[in-house]
Amino acid sequence: MSDGAGTDLRSFEGRVINDRYLLTKWIGGGAFGAVFLSEQRILGRPVRRVACKISRDAGMTETDAQEKFADILRLAEAMDGMTDSEARRHLVHVYDGGLAHDAGGRAFLVMEFVQGTTLAAQFETLKTVPAKLLFNWARQICVALRGLHALEQPLLHRDLKPDNVLLGSDLTVRLIDFGLAARLLESGTVPGVAGTLTYMAPETSQGQSVPASDLYSLGVLMYEGLTGRLPFAHLIPPPGMPDTLHGDWLYRQKKDGRGVTPPSRLNNTVTRETDAVVLRCLEFDPARRFRSAAELLDALAGAEAGTHRPPPGESALERAREQAADGDPAAACHTLRTCLDSASEDLPPAVRLALRGELARLLDAQGDPVGSARQLAEAWKLVRGSTLLRTRKERCALLERTADAYRRAGNAFQSAHFEDLLRREQGRG
Repeated sequence: MSDGAGTDLRSFEGRVINDRYLLTKWIGGGAFGAVFLSEQRILGRPVRRVACKISRDAGMTETDAQEKFADILRLAEAMDGMTDSEARRHLVHVYDGGLAHDAGGRAFLVMEFVQGTTLAAQFETLKTVPAKLLFNWARQICVALRGLHALEQPLLHRDLKPDNVLLGSDLTVRLIDFGLAARLLESGTVPGVAGTLTYMAPETSQGQSVPASDLYSLGVLMYEGLTGRLPFAHLIPPPGMPDTLHGDWLYRQKKDGRGVTPPSRLNNTVTRETDAVVLRCLEFDPARRFRSAAELLDALAGAEAGTHRPPPGESALERAREQAADGDPAAACHTLRTCLDSASEDLPPAVRLALRGELARLLDAQGDPVGSARQLAEAWKLVRGSTLLRTRKERCALLERTADAYRRAGNAFQSAHFEDLLRREQGRG
C-alpha cells in the first residue's frame, strides 16, 4: 500500500473509475480520502446518481480495503439480513465496492447519494425544535433502530447523535457512521466503551452496551432538539479533573439521581406525555427504559396523539404540585393563580375547587393565612348549593378549615361567620 498523502483528490473530478463511475463533483474529504457525487453508468449509459467514497491511499489490497471501510461493510451486511423494509428506508444503502485499478489501486465504495443536511445543523438553526417536527425525526430514527436491533444477531449503533443523522431533501431521516457499531453477544451485551460521552448511556461508559443504550442516546438527542440544551449539561466535572475520568464521574452523578428538568419547562410545545417518553429514555437503569425500539415507537405515537392529556386546569394543578415538591412554592402559587385568573370560567367547577384548595394549602404553608382564607371562602362559594362535596363530613371540613384560616388571619368577623355556617351544616338532619 502506498501513501497518497501528496495527491489532491479534488483532481479526480471528471474521471471514471472502475470503468463505470464518473466522479462528477467533490463533496468532501478527510484523512480517509474523499467522497464524490458520481454518476453510475451501465453499458456506457448513466442510470443513477450515487456517492463514491475513495481512499487516499493507493495500491491497497482487499484486506486493507476491508479495514478502511469496516463500518460501511458492517452496515451493508446488516441490511442484507434485515427483513424490516421500513427500517431499510432509514439507512444508507451500499451498492458496490472494490479496488479501482484505474485510480492507482485505491479502494472505493459506492453508496446511495443523500442530498440534505444533518440534524445537528437543524438543531443549530432552529435552536429549539417544535415537538411535532422533532417527533417526526425521532420516529424515523426509532424505526431504523428497530430494524438493527431485530436482526438475528442485533446490531447496536453506539454513536447515535445529531451529527450522525442525515435529513435528506426528501425529509427522510437516515442513520450514518457505523464506525462504532457492534453485534450483540450471546451474553446480551457489547463490551467496550464507545461513543460520544454527552450522548453515551451510563452502562456504555462502563463498557457494557445493550439495545436500550441506543434508546438512551435517542433520548438525549430528543431532549437536545426540544430544549436547545443537553439534559446533563448542569453536571460539570470539578476543575482539574483529567478528561479520562470524566466518564466515571458522570456515571456516579447520574447514578446518584441528579435529576433532569422536564423538556416542557423549556419548550411550550412539549406536552406532559412527551416529557414522560423522553425522561423514560434517560433512565439510569436500562431496565427502566423502554424494552425495545418498537415499544418506544408506540409510546411516541401515543404522546404525539396527546392521549390522556389532562384539561388545562388539571395540567396546572399537576405542574404546581411538581413545583412545590421541587421546593418552589412561589412558582406553584403563580401557576395556580394564572390558571384561575385566565381560564376560571372555562374550567369545570370540580377543577376550580381543586385549584383553590391547593392554592390555599400552599399559601398557608408560606405563612399567608389571609390569602389562604380568601381562597377557601371562594371554594365554599363553589360548594354551597352544589354536589361538588357530596358528604356532610367533607363540607364541614372545608368550613372548619376556612374559619380557622380567618381566625389566624385576625379576622374575627369572618371567622365567626364560618363557624356559624359550620354549626348549621353539622345540625342538618
